[in-house]
Amino acid sequence: MTALRSRAALRPRLLALLTAALGIALVPLVAAPAQAQATRTWVSGVGDDVNPCSRTAPCKTFAGAISKTATGGSINVLDPGGFGAVTITKSITIDGSESFSSITNSSTTGIIINAAGDADVILRGIDIMGGNAPGGTAGSCGGVAGISILAARSVRLDNVQISGQADAIKTPLTNSSPDVFVDIAMTDVDLTHNCAHGLLLEPAAGHPTRVTVSDSHVTQSSVALRVGAGAEVWASGTRLNLNDTGVQLAGGVAHAGCGTEVVGNATNGAFTDNLCGDPVTVVPPPAPAPTTPTTGTGTTPTPTVVEATYCTVPKLTGRTLAQATTALKGAGCGAAKVARKKARKPQRGKVLSQGVTAGTDVRLGTKVLVVVGR
Repeated sequence: MTALRSRAALRPRLLALLTAALGIALVPLVAAPAQAQATRTWVSGVGDDVNPCSRTAPCKTFAGAISKTATGGSINVLDPGGFGAVTITKSITIDGSESFSSITNSSTTGIIINAAGDADVILRGIDIMGGNAPGGTAGSCGGVAGISILAARSVRLDNVQISGQADAIKTPLTNSSPDVFVDIAMTDVDLTHNCAHGLLLEPAAGHPTRVTVSDSHVTQSSVALRVGAGAEVWASGTRLNLNDTGVQLAGGVAHAGCGTEVVGNATNGAFTDNLCGDPVTVVPPPAPAPTTPTTGTGTTPTPTVVEATYCTVPKLTGRTLAQATTALKGAGCGAAKVARKKARKPQRGKVLSQGVTAGTDVRLGTKVLVVVGR
C-alpha cells in the first residue's frame, strides 16, 4: 500500500516536469525570428516562389522575389524566362541584363512604380510585351502600359524594350511628393508598336518631373513623345521615327540634344529648342514672357525660350522662423508654411524640422512646411 501511495504521489511531479521540459523545447520554435530579407535575390524560369529566392533556390516571379528582397537590394535573373508583372514599393534594382528577362502583361500594366519619396528604382535589361489585344486586329495593343511611374525619388531605365502597350512608359506621378521633382533617366530604351504613346510624360498637377532620354528609339506609335505641363525632358542621341506624331508639346518643355532626330513621321512636331545649335523650328514653352514688337519695324520678334526655374531648398533646421523665411525667399522658394510643436526652452522659436529635405529641387515659389518650437 505504501509503495502504491508513493507512486501516486510521484505522478503529478512527473507530469509537471514533463510539461516544463516540453515548454523549454518549444521556446526556440516560438521565439525564432522571421527570416530576414536578402540584399540580393534570384529568379529563374524554372524557379518557385515558395523558395527563399537564393541562387541555388530561385523564385519564379519578380513579384515573388520582391517580398523577399531588402530595401535597396537587387533582384537578378539566372536564366531566360517570363517573370510576371510587378508593383515596386521601395528602393530596388531589377537586373535582367545577364539573360533574356521578359514580362507579358496582357490587359494590365507590366511594372508599376509606387514607392516612397526617398526611393531609387533601377530597371535593367527587361523586355515588356503587351501583345495584341484579345480578339483585336493585328497591331492592336494588349497591355495597358509597360511602365507606369506613380511615385519615387528617382527611376533609371537601362536597356529596356517595350511593345504592344497602349502607353509604353507613362508618368502620372499621382502619389509623388508635391512640388518635388521626380528624376527619370532612360538609356538605350526601345519602344516599338505601342498604340497611343511611346513616352507619355504628363504628370498630375503639382507633381513635376525631369526626364533624360539618351541613345533610345521610339517608333510606330500614335505619338512618340508627349510632354505635358510639369514635365521637362532632354533627349540626346534619340530617334523618333515612323510615328503618326513625333513630338507633341502639351504645356511641357522638350530640349533636343546632339544626335536627336525626328524624321519620317506623319507629323514630326518640334522640340522647344535644340541644345546643339542646329537650325530647328523653335516652339515657345508654356506661358512665355510677353514680348513687344520693335517700334517701326512692323515685325513680330521671335518668341523667347524660357528655361524651367527651380528652387533648391536650403537647410532650415536650427534657424529662427525669420531666418528660415529669409533663406527660403533668397533661394527662390515661397514663404514657409508654419506648424507649431511644444519644445524645450532652447528650441522655442526655432525650426525643429522641415517638410522638404535640404538640397532638394522644387518648383519655383513652392511653400515649404517648417515645424517651429513653442
